[in-house]
Amino acid sequence: MAEPAEQSKSLTHISPALTKEALSEALTKWFGEKTVFTHWEYVGNTGKGDSYLSDLIRIKIFGESQNTTKFVQVILKTIPKNGIRRITYRSHEFFKNEINFYTKVLPALLKFQSSKNIPEPFDKHCKVFFSYCDGTNDVLSLEDESLHGYGPTVRQKGLDYNHCKMMFKVLAQFHALSFAMKDQLPKEFDEISNHIFETYYHERLRDWYSRFWNRICGIAIDAVEKEYPDSVYLEKVKSFASPERYDDLIEAATNTKNTGVISHGDSWTNNFLFKFVDSIPVAAKIIDFQLCRYATPILDVSFVIYACTTQDLREQYYGELINYYYEVLAKQISDMGSDPNNVYSKELFLAELKKYSYFGLAFSFESTPVIVLSADDAIDMEIEDEKGTNIDDWWQLTPFKTKEGRLREANNIVHCVDNGYI
Repeated sequence: MAEPAEQSKSLTHISPALTKEALSEALTKWFGEKTVFTHWEYVGNTGKGDSYLSDLIRIKIFGESQNTTKFVQVILKTIPKNGIRRITYRSHEFFKNEINFYTKVLPALLKFQSSKNIPEPFDKHCKVFFSYCDGTNDVLSLEDESLHGYGPTVRQKGLDYNHCKMMFKVLAQFHALSFAMKDQLPKEFDEISNHIFETYYHERLRDWYSRFWNRICGIAIDAVEKEYPDSVYLEKVKSFASPERYDDLIEAATNTKNTGVISHGDSWTNNFLFKFVDSIPVAAKIIDFQLCRYATPILDVSFVIYACTTQDLREQYYGELINYYYEVLAKQISDMGSDPNNVYSKELFLAELKKYSYFGLAFSFESTPVIVLSADDAIDMEIEDEKGTNIDDWWQLTPFKTKEGRLREANNIVHCVDNGYI
């Protein structure tokens, strides 16, 4: 094998945490035998607009073990080097939350699951190769799922029925872990839930988010004014899109622990990878747990609906998809030895769906303008001056430029109004 180039023998220029010693320890743990880091190779970037809170690259990390070369291919996720960007987007909090999830919360959930003999355990997650967290040089390195046949789908278009079923199946199996563990090991579950924290909707974040909330509310209102003028939908969205709505978002995200689960927090298209057979999705995995929280599962369910689906799909399949999610959830809870009727009945699920679906709509005010952007138009995250550290100073989303984009958001509002959610 050719001698690796000098610049590929170290990763400390990407993060000081990625020392030869640390990588050797990670390789040794990964392969189950002493392996010494030798070099790395660049594989590629992820797409523009795929991540706003992190810098991502795809690489191979090589090591030597008993005169044999081994490698692992990973997605290397690092905290932005740009200090203003890091402060503006509070990157250190999101990294801490996700690293805690992968290193403290998920292992405990999976350990609990391993004590059960269930037909289809939840395994639709990435494996951690390396993590480090100090608030400045944070790193999370995960196995590259493309090696196992998983890849992204197009975010700009609303997902079809098969994609949505896969997403709801994975979410239901994941949420079921919390319900069963909380039922059977309440003390242990309470301990792991304390390792994650609310990163988006909290009183301490009001000043950070309030101006941006006003901006995205204006975009939603503009979409309805243009597509459904002089309608009940315009009246409803103007009433809903108020500064005081942030109080409701706080309540939904932080005060639902009676029915709370460890939830994903950001369940839109980019954060699912799919495996395809003849262009049909047959499996999905969840990635990116930076916004994970302890809250009702409806926050994830409603965000899938309003971030990932179109009105046409909802008109045909909304009820079926909602029922499918609950059926998978209930079966998984039952398979793990708890009674779904006691821990989260269908009646309670539907009551919370009606109570908290507004959350997915509110989150879509932010996500939809981003989702419909092409990769070429995605927001440039490199902040070059010190204009300010409020999110609204930088994430200056503008009203939809196309009828298709406006309808994508306006029809979310139509669906919420027609179902009595707002």
